[in-house]
Amino acid sequence: MNLQQSVFEHSAGCMTSKALLSVQGLRVGFGSSDNVLHGIDFDLLQGEILGIVGESGSGKSVTCRAVMGLLPKTAHIQGIVGFNGGQLPASQSDELARLRGQDMAMIFQDPMSALDPLMSVRRQFALRGIDGSGTEELLLRSGLSDPGQILDSYPHRMSGGQCQRVAIACALARRPKVLFADEPTTALDVTVQASLLRELRKLARESGMSIVLVTHDIGVVAEVCDRMLVMHQGRLIERGNVQDVLRAPQATYTRGLLGAIPRTEGKGKRLITVNESGQGMSTAPLPPPPVIDTAAGPVLSFHAVNVTYPRPDGTRFAAVKDVSLEVYPREIVGIVGESGSGKSTLAKTAVGLVPPSKGYVDLDGRKLDWQRRPRRDRRFIQYIFQDPRGALDPLRRAVDQVREVLDLHAIGDRCARTALARQELLRAGLEEDLHERRPARLSGGQRQRVTIARALALKPRVLICDESVSALDVSVQARILNTLLRLRAESDLTILFISHDLSVIHHLCDRVAVMRQGQILEQGETTAVWKAPRQSYTRNLLAALPQLPVDAHGEKVPA
Repeated sequence: MNLQQSVFEHSAGCMTSKALLSVQGLRVGFGSSDNVLHGIDFDLLQGEILGIVGESGSGKSVTCRAVMGLLPKTAHIQGIVGFNGGQLPASQSDELARLRGQDMAMIFQDPMSALDPLMSVRRQFALRGIDGSGTEELLLRSGLSDPGQILDSYPHRMSGGQCQRVAIACALARRPKVLFADEPTTALDVTVQASLLRELRKLARESGMSIVLVTHDIGVVAEVCDRMLVMHQGRLIERGNVQDVLRAPQATYTRGLLGAIPRTEGKGKRLITVNESGQGMSTAPLPPPPVIDTAAGPVLSFHAVNVTYPRPDGTRFAAVKDVSLEVYPREIVGIVGESGSGKSTLAKTAVGLVPPSKGYVDLDGRKLDWQRRPRRDRRFIQYIFQDPRGALDPLRRAVDQVREVLDLHAIGDRCARTALARQELLRAGLEEDLHERRPARLSGGQRQRVTIARALALKPRVLICDESVSALDVSVQARILNTLLRLRAESDLTILFISHDLSVIHHLCDRVAVMRQGQILEQGETTAVWKAPRQSYTRNLLAALPQLPVDAHGEKVPA
């Protein structure tokens, strides 16, 4: 590789070290469309953690993929990538590819697409030249407590959080000098997230690894990053030391991002989106929450549900153990717990995706048996999956995927279904110019908005949200949470909401159930559990929640 020697000096703050990675004038376009990146410039010091935040579609992931040489051949790329004192044109993806592995590595946002579904975890590591005790050490560092069992598992047998931790371990396998982490904590619960962030910071400080952390979670940036970049519509809006930017943001857009984050004092109230904040729009409050009538009986009930899976050695693993839970009409019940605690498995028993080995689930007092119940009943209970890529047809446009469910259930007039589909996509926060795109041309957050629109289009009685806002930026998350609260207040919608984001659970949910190792440890009214958790496990979850050093207006929080 012909690299021209060059020296890059870092100019932020009092740091004067040479930059390990430098990006200059990076522009990216696709096809005949306008550029999606407009002249991105930044430096990365050795041992530094640089955070990049911004809304979905702002160009964060495209920036990382361009530097790694991972964009498709159809991309038009301009700019310079400097690495370890040398320079390469950003358009030379083949030359940049030679840096991947030992020099640069990437943790992708979607762990299910980063892992080969036909290979065990052990073989995933073998492909990267790692075997023996080194694999178990990498899995332990990534937050998996039982690496011996995980090594012989396949991706479809693991939770989203477990797959993400395996993907993280694979990225760290060859000890790269620069690690691009694209939403690495999206699928992780707060305790594993806290552990992983500590490990990343330790790697940066002790081994000199430099990290570019792409995330929509500003709390994560506050916890672990040294400097941060704020991106919007392919441009850098603001940059600087993390504490300086978060305590006194200069850009209106940055202040809008901070204002869209759920706060304890604003539980159940309307969240202000970035656009509303930037334009100074006056917003009407949400309708008052409904009174939950428990005398009417639950709309969805889990009765002593057990779920077991076979292990490769012939034994069985108990994913859910004797769980009973009731959800009343128009109530929003949250389920929290660490990855692998059984949250998603329990929820999937309600829609027939996972059959209980013991116990049963009923809807409106009638036992659910999806082998016998007519298909028309399925519209009454909808499921929004954690992995939007796997939930969407890669060959169909976004609007067609929403219209399809309307066609299947004959919802609305035939000629009006496309209009209804577009209306739901807009309500879920997907801009009109994206409706004709296929999933591959949408960001992770945009794909998730399509799955949300598809579920809500059927006007279900029960909506199960499985980490449905975990891939969304705070502004779109605010819009979705506002929509869910408004629908619940104005209709008969009942919601079972699974999330590892405790701030979202507190903001949205009336009651919460805390799961661990397949069992419910405690449940109760959300605010009461937050103020006085009975279990040490719940207290640890709450203590691990990242904290921002600013209030909703960008001002320092009083000590």
